[in-house]
Amino acid sequence: MEICDVPIQIEARTLSGESVDSTGETIHKSDTKTGFICRNVDQSSGICSDYEVRFLCPLTFCHPEECWTPWFDRDNPCGYGDFETLPDLHKEYPWKICKHPIKIQIKTTSGANVSSTGDVILAADTDVGFVCRNCDQPDDGHCADYKVRFLCPLEFCKPEVCKTAWYNRDNPNDTGDFELLKELQFENPNEICPFPLDIEVKTVDGNSLSSTRDIIAVVDATTGFICKNDDQKSGTCSDYQVRFICPIDFCKEHECWTPWLDGDNPSGAGDYETISHLRHKYPCKICATPLQIEVETIHGFSVAATGDVIHVADVETGFICQNYDQKHGSCSDYRVRFRCPLDFCNPPECWTVWFDVDDPDNEGDFEEISKIWEQFPSEMCNMPTSIEARTKCGASVDSTGDVIYIADTETGFICKNSDEKRCSDYEVRFKCPLTFCYPDVCYTPWFNHDDPRGTGDYELLSHLRPKKHICDYPVDIQVVTAYDNYPFSYTGQIPYIYSATEGFACRNEDQNNHRCYDYKVRFGCPCKLDAK
Repeated sequence: MEICDVPIQIEARTLSGESVDSTGETIHKSDTKTGFICRNVDQSSGICSDYEVRFLCPLTFCHPEECWTPWFDRDNPCGYGDFETLPDLHKEYPWKICKHPIKIQIKTTSGANVSSTGDVILAADTDVGFVCRNCDQPDDGHCADYKVRFLCPLEFCKPEVCKTAWYNRDNPNDTGDFELLKELQFENPNEICPFPLDIEVKTVDGNSLSSTRDIIAVVDATTGFICKNDDQKSGTCSDYQVRFICPIDFCKEHECWTPWLDGDNPSGAGDYETISHLRHKYPCKICATPLQIEVETIHGFSVAATGDVIHVADVETGFICQNYDQKHGSCSDYRVRFRCPLDFCNPPECWTVWFDVDDPDNEGDFEEISKIWEQFPSEMCNMPTSIEARTKCGASVDSTGDVIYIADTETGFICKNSDEKRCSDYEVRFKCPLTFCYPDVCYTPWFNHDDPRGTGDYELLSHLRPKKHICDYPVDIQVVTAYDNYPFSYTGQIPYIYSATEGFACRNEDQNNHRCYDYKVRFGCPCKLDAK
């Protein structure tokens, strides 16, 4: 609908843009109820000019608060009827229809109104959707073939979106550059939504797609990107990278953010929240390959609100604000956080069963590790990394008000009775190394993806997984020198990253001789996951 129901004002002009007054013609009618009429019989020349009109409408018409979805036709009446039900449409067209539509509109696939068909309609509402059953039609008739669309809140039609990281899984060395969605989704699980809304493409050097003048075979959010060497005058495509636009709900479901980190203040040359410095100050708090960086002042204000000139803010370097770039001579004090792959925030864990080897009848409740080992030798690991306690009824320790004498991974848990209060009856469990829960570990082959000729040796899982068969959640990692199989722990070198779920990295700058050895790695996976 391009004209509002109740226009406020009308304007007319000739097709060449001249005003009505300049024509000298007699206008029969020009108002917001009828529109504009110029009659030839009223003109001395015997003919009106050719006019166009426009109408002034309420602001809500030009900026509506509601919007319509596209038309959907998921079924036809060949079987039991035409079932354009909302649950089925949501499944087949994810993120294309709002959860709670305001209205439904139905037409036949040829564009006719429902009333013109004479069909008996079972349902046509925003809860069920639309249902026309053949058995309800007179004279053993069949339903017409229908399509439906839904009225949704405006924010649904202009949804918030989020962007994935850039991906470059292929290069044009062979037949071309094939950045295919299905393969990227397989190689980067949980990082790309099932049905992207759009795709962005640029060269690995950061140049726009149009600047290359390559002939592109495919570029869409369904297939991905294809550039074929045979199509190019030069004989080869540029090397491209892609990223996908996803609904904001997907990113929120798969978001993994580090805590806010503050590694510096601007008292020196500025505020340097660099990733390398933050990794040293906050070990294991930042993933190997961050996807996004967020920055704010330590008081929670945005960077834009400060007016500071920012030197760097990216996932390669981190954040840098230099004092000499500022008009007032000093940066604000900032903190940063990073978005990481989901499995960084939710790594696999290994917990024992709950143990209860004592009760508080005598001196108190003594859930000591030595007693647990004695009674349950096969169910308790040798080197627990964490302890949890709760009452036998499942209540937290804090809720009891008991004073706890000790709770650690060396002694266990002790609550002592006093004259005033008797301890609750507790049970405990322990967090153990992953290999305790997965005693049967199968190891991958050795991988040597990198060497230390640049800034160091980076054998990261995110780099290895796309090209190698590695399970989703390794439980162990082994690192040895590439040439003589010398274990890393014996080399005396300092690791930058050493994690079964992230991989291994050694930086030259961290070593006494400023040079890492060349390392290779392999990952241990639970054998039941068929890791090889």
